[in-house]
Amino acid sequence: MENLLYFETHVQADNTQWILLVHGAGGSIKTWKRQVDQLGADYNLLIIDLPGHGKSAKLCEDIPVYSFEFVAEKIWAVVDHLNIPSIHLVGISLGTIICLQMRVLKPHKVLSVIMPGAIVQLNFKLRTLANMSLALAKIIGYPNFYKLSAYIMMPRGNHKKSRDVFVQESKALTMEEFKKWTDLYYHLNDTLKVLFYKTSTLPHILIMGNQDHLFLNPAQAYAERHDNASISIVKNCGHVVSIEKAAQFNTICLAFLNHLKTEPNKDVSLLC
Repeated sequence: MENLLYFETHVQADNTQWILLVHGAGGSIKTWKRQVDQLGADYNLLIIDLPGHGKSAKLCEDIPVYSFEFVAEKIWAVVDHLNIPSIHLVGISLGTIICLQMRVLKPHKVLSVIMPGAIVQLNFKLRTLANMSLALAKIIGYPNFYKLSAYIMMPRGNHKKSRDVFVQESKALTMEEFKKWTDLYYHLNDTLKVLFYKTSTLPHILIMGNQDHLFLNPAQAYAERHDNASISIVKNCGHVVSIEKAAQFNTICLAFLNHLKTEPNKDVSLLC
């Protein structure tokens, strides 16, 4: 059997739809603990530790370079191992890019895509950060670079909970893993250019904090561009909506998913 990423499942019944939860860079399965009870009451859940993270920390040590396609394929391997025929994809922050890449690889197995804290395009500030990331990380150290990035993305006092969770979980990453994930920034803009314009008939929803100063405007542009995409903006909230406003995030997710079950052919953009 293939060396699978570490995963956990929360199963209601065989005939219940599945939701996949994909954390962001520096996170882990624990990132989603605020979603398990509410989402898991109505859906089967599959939660995965990305390569180099959590209990998958040493799984891909022999892989010298990561790509979004590689990570997406590793996650699909778990889905296929569990014989899940189709699944809703939920990814936070960098996890949204992985989910979009998963959609490209196997669109026939995707029911919908939910993107809290969506990263779909880089503004000038982020392109600059991405271009200087590896050099800066070498100077100040990868853990310090990660902390700095967390403060840049989530600068306000009410973002502290999200910052603390991701900084704490990132301590599981080795220096080599930090480097491999940081290296992805070099190709991030090219990847996003493709994914931003990639059309799909699958329903999408972007769930954004109104204080997400780096990613909100591109998310709105994505929703405007794609007829099958809607956007929900959460007030007084930063980048990591699923932590900072967990209950509200869960409610939005369930409303979206239940809408798809009851009115699958209705325009998803009418939801928000």
